[in-house]
Formats: sequence, C-alpha cells, structure tokens
Amino acid sequence: MPAVIYCPESAVVDGQVLRRPGFLVSESGVIHHMDNVDALREEFPGAVVERMDGALLMPGTVNGHSHGFQVLMRGMGEDWDFMTWRSQVLYPVSERLSVQEIYESARLAYWDMLRHGITAVADFFYLNDQGTENAMAIARAARDVGIRLLLARTFYDWDGAPARYRETPEAAHDHTLALAQRLREEHLTPWVTLQVAPHSPHGASEAMVESAVATARELNTHLHIHVAEGQYERDAMLKSQNLTPVQWCHRLGALGPRSLAVHAVWADEQDLDILRDTGTAVVHNPGSNMILGDGIAPVVSMLKRGIPVLLGTDGGCTNDRHSIFDDMRMAALLQKVRWTDSSVIDAAQVFSMGTAVGSRALGLNGGRLLPGEPFDAVTVKLDDPSLLPGPVTLGHLVYALADTAIQDVYVQGRRVIQQGHPTRFDPNPLIAWARQWQTAHRQ
Repeated sequence: MPAVIYCPESAVVDGQVLRRPGFLVSESGVIHHMDNVDALREEFPGAVVERMDGALLMPGTVNGHSHGFQVLMRGMGEDWDFMTWRSQVLYPVSERLSVQEIYESARLAYWDMLRHGITAVADFFYLNDQGTENAMAIARAARDVGIRLLLARTFYDWDGAPARYRETPEAAHDHTLALAQRLREEHLTPWVTLQVAPHSPHGASEAMVESAVATARELNTHLHIHVAEGQYERDAMLKSQNLTPVQWCHRLGALGPRSLAVHAVWADEQDLDILRDTGTAVVHNPGSNMILGDGIAPVVSMLKRGIPVLLGTDGGCTNDRHSIFDDMRMAALLQKVRWTDSSVIDAAQVFSMGTAVGSRALGLNGGRLLPGEPFDAVTVKLDDPSLLPGPVTLGHLVYALADTAIQDVYVQGRRVIQQGHPTRFDPNPLIAWARQWQTAHRQ
C-alpha cells in the first residue's frame, strides 16, 4: 500500500474544524505528516494524492461496549423490561446459535458499525462454550469485515444463566490464555486486542471476578465489567452485601486505570469518588439505558470529577442502532434535560467521548487525526441535507448529522467502506443469510 496524501475540504483536528489540511498516510496506515497539500506534495513527490473535494474528514468513532451477536435479536421483545427480555429472548436465542451463526452475526454487526462510522469496537463476548472457538469466530469476523476489535472475553459463572455462558474461575483463566495464544498463531493481533470481562456483580462470583483481575494482570490488558446498570442490582447488593455494586467491584480489585465500568447509571456520589480515585473509566450507553428504562447516568458529575467517559452502543437489540453519532447526541441531550441546563455539556465534550477519550480508555492509538496516530477516519459529505447550510462545526456532527452523510471509512489506512459499501466482502450473501435466519427463528 503506497503512501497517500489525503486532501479533504475540511477536517476535524484536535477538536477544531480546519480548512484544506493535508494528511500523509504511510504504507503502514499511520499518519506521518500533516501540512498544507502543496507542501506535502513537494516534500513527498512519490506519494499518491487523493482529493476529497466536498468532504469533511474526521476521526473514526469508537464503540466502547457492544454484544455483536445480539444484532440477530433486533425486533424481538421490543418494549419489554430487562428481566423479561433476558429470559424470553436473550437466553433462548443465544443458547441455539452455532459457531457459524456467531461468525455471521458478528460480520453483520461489525458491517453495520462501520457503515455508521465506527472504526473500533469493544465486544463484550460471553457465548464461550467453555472454550475458544466462538471467540475466534468473532475475531475472524472483525478481520474479514475490517474493524478493530477489543475482544472483551467474559468471565461468567452465575448458575441462572445458560450453560454455554458459564465456567469455573480456573477454566475461564485457562481458556483466556489459550485464546490469546490462538489469536497470535492466526496472526489476528493486528486487528484484535484481547481484554478481560468479568460479567457483572450479578453474573460473576467473587472468585470469578478475582480470577479475571488476575488474568488481566497476567496478560497486561484491560478489564471491563457491567456495574450499576439497573436499580435492581444496586438494591439487591445493598441488601445482600451492604455494599453498592461499585464498592463491591473496588473491594475485589476490579477498578483501576485499566478498568472500564460499563453503565454506572446507579452510581452515587461516594461511588463516583471511588471511580475517580481509582482512575476507572466509565462506558456510557445512553441509547441502551433509555430503551431498557435503566435511568440517566450522572455523566456531568463524572466529568466534573475528571472521570474518563466514553460511549457505547450496547447490543443491537438493546439500542437497535450501532451509531456512536446517535449516542453522542443522546448523551448530550440527556444531561441537558437531567440538569435543565443546556450548558452543562457541549458538543466538543461528547465528540471527544466518542473518539479520542474512547481510544485512550480502551488502550488504543487513534481517535485523533494527528501524526503518529493510525489513519482511522470517516469522510462525510458536506452537501448532505443534514449538514446544510454550514459551515460544519462539531455541533453539526453531534446534533445534526444523519447517516446518509457518511461516505468512506478507513481503518489503519485501509478503505473498508467506499461510498457507503463494504470493500472487503460482498454483502449480498450475508444479507441473504440474515433473512434466512430470520425466517427460521422468528416464526
């Protein structure tokens, strides 16, 4: 892949919209230089020049939390409460998915994410079947589609869940190490980063959380955990343990600068102080929290404390859309309503949550169009009706952008979406498969 000079009409660089910048992207897919186009062409005469007239270039968005296979459950159990949906949709459907179906569902979810401008995703994956085959399937799907994957391999032992979710703490540790080895052997690590995910205070025992913490340290990787998503979990833990979910996680060593607390909707002031003091990041999932009726996370209070907050879509059936642009908008509007103050959070803050903050919190390079960063980028059409009349600001991208504006998507310098269409695979067989699966499973 030769070096390329990209010449957009405008670009988002460090939170500012710049006119006519130029980006030299090296053969390895990393931004090497940023300057005006004429200077780059003179300094690097052998580089290919790609004009992006009529387009704005921006960093790719980062999806901090998802369950890819759940895309198959879109439209199932709509408007049900969480417990009913879990028992009547999630568990029955997930119990009968084959390895091939897991692979295809991941390809479908990741394609949908790329089409919405997501260039990296943390997939919190718990269909492990006491082994590594299923996780390898979603890793291969990420490579085949062209998205960067943080594979958050779940540690789960609650006996109320399907058997394929559950393992002993020792087995979860051993299977995770085996998965790390397989990812290296199949040369998937350029696309996939293995991380560790004890499921939640209700889905993982103390011994399981401790095993996950030890495994994350052994692999020198990040740890994800669902925490304080719903009021039911907080109430149950206070009754049984006399601790909040955040306090329980802290006692077990699951919080820290390489930990991600997913949701944290029902975190009180003391919990927020613990998250701040431990350096824990929070993955905010506003669309999912609204659909499930979980509540409004105290994001403004988190930001005031300096807690890193990134954004996630959650599963394709508990949000229904794989768009961080949507979640940027919802995150901002929810806080404005919660505080009855439009100034409590601004477009620049939520844009950063969906790009640079998300990358850093997950241990990735990226989220910024700067030298030394991978060229994970999205072009949007400046003549799309959702961005007119312009000139485009961060406010346009956060509050107004429609997915019809998204044009091309690049991951590590490779164009994986071109004019809205995938470049690494033919989508038609996948579309046909999804429709056949629907016919077979939704009667």
